[in-house]
Amino acid sequence: MAPARAGDFLTIDAVARPAGGVLRWRRAVRAALAGGPGGLRAATVNHTNNGTHSIVPRVIPGGCALVAAWDSPEAAAAAWRGPLCTALEGRGRFSLDGEVARVRLREQSHRWHGWAPSATGAQPLAADEPLVVVVHGVLRPRHLAGFLRNNMHAASRAAHHPGHRGSVDISSKLPFEHTSISLWKTVAMAQDYAYAPGGHAYAMKHALTADTHHTGVFLRVRPLASTGSLGIDTPAFPDLPPADRGRLTTETTHGVNR
Repeated sequence: MAPARAGDFLTIDAVARPAGGVLRWRRAVRAALAGGPGGLRAATVNHTNNGTHSIVPRVIPGGCALVAAWDSPEAAAAAWRGPLCTALEGRGRFSLDGEVARVRLREQSHRWHGWAPSATGAQPLAADEPLVVVVHGVLRPRHLAGFLRNNMHAASRAAHHPGHRGSVDISSKLPFEHTSISLWKTVAMAQDYAYAPGGHAYAMKHALTADTHHTGVFLRVRPLASTGSLGIDTPAFPDLPPADRGRLTTETTHGVNR
């Protein structure tokens, strides 16, 4: 019998100004991934945009992001000591290591570009723990304008919430595929934002009742290590150890998409 599958170890890296430009960065990262780093379960190479801050996302110029799931922290650490480390070079870099702690799929068949996230073996998050929320979706085309409008109101509410520690929108297949990554001081504060009357609660209810998406994947991630900031002026999780990215770990990083 095959051993039980453990939860995904997740790495998130966003670069505001990639070395050599966006196209070169994307080619370098894809080439590094093409070699099949040991222990890699899934990876998406994405554009970043300011859709968490504006009703019309700024796509050009934009940054880049890599989201990858691994068998273990050791597998990810080994990959960062190979070509992948060099490929991530650039200014305004944010890096985070985390453990997928909860997975909710709109339908059981839904996937994130073929990746079926796993939280097997992860302990539930406590109300006072920090939290990363990842929401991936593929819109039905007729709902694009309404989604952008609702997203702007939800993002504005997040930006002014005391628990918000940064956020970014990413996409690998514009304009209908999108993923939001938001960072929160605690689980309780994230829940207050999500369910209190207003922007996000309305947008979430509308998405469900109007069936706005072909695909919906929701993740709660326990942040374990973090370097840099994501759209704010201070480090996202200053109490966590730095994320291990080989020789890039000690680089000075700045906010993304500011």
